[in-house]
Amino acid sequence: MLTDIKNIWKFKDMIYELTHRELRGKYKGSVLGFLWTYINPLAQMIVYYFVFSQIFRSGIEHFHIYLIVSMFPWNMFTGGVMQGLGSIRYQGDLVKKVYFPRQILPMVSLTVNCINMLISFVIIYSILLITGWGINLEIQPWLLLVVVLEYFFSLGLALMLSAVEVYFRDVEHIISVLMMIWMYVTPMFYSLDTVPEKFLPAFWCNPMLYIIGMYQQILYHKLAPEPEYLIKAAICAAVSMAIGWTIFTILEKRFAEEL
Repeated sequence: MLTDIKNIWKFKDMIYELTHRELRGKYKGSVLGFLWTYINPLAQMIVYYFVFSQIFRSGIEHFHIYLIVSMFPWNMFTGGVMQGLGSIRYQGDLVKKVYFPRQILPMVSLTVNCINMLISFVIIYSILLITGWGINLEIQPWLLLVVVLEYFFSLGLALMLSAVEVYFRDVEHIISVLMMIWMYVTPMFYSLDTVPEKFLPAFWCNPMLYIIGMYQQILYHKLAPEPEYLIKAAICAAVSMAIGWTIFTILEKRFAEEL
């Protein structure tokens, strides 16, 4: 794995160019361009806010704040994993013709979505200040660690799924459905306190509960992340990377044949 990392570092210019090309070309030719990165999730949040605050009342104070600090990180996760999942197959010609570490492709997908989320913090902080909710400046540095943990947890999944998807094309559709289910079993539209006790053991097995929970702790509750959440998120990220990297390394040997 260390050898692979060193090899990837040699191609850092390629990572930069592919990331830049992806960011620049994603909305090329559209009138609103880069703004669509934020219009889509904001529209989604407005719908969720109406449904869960006006119809199915969540009982969470300032629900729109709770929702927005949860949904942007969630969209980074789902966007990065889903785009990373298809990164090898959709760029099959590049994989077959040019030598480079194949891990770069899902890595670029994750990096693009991570950059979009980091820029979205301008929106998040603006809303926190405009609404008077406020920001605890002392604990904001914790966000960097949380973003890093989310990035590597997502990257591990993207590596594994992108490799498997080369062989089994239905994976993309299966994961799309699973992501929808995963979203509703992650406390973003409700508080964990409202979950019946008999279901809690299953909820505690959800890695995104800890990651999204830390965003909520820092931005909504204005508290430092709980050590338990940090430790479990770090373990999940390490396990995800180890499994994802191993499976990718094994399966990439026949990428050219399968593509």
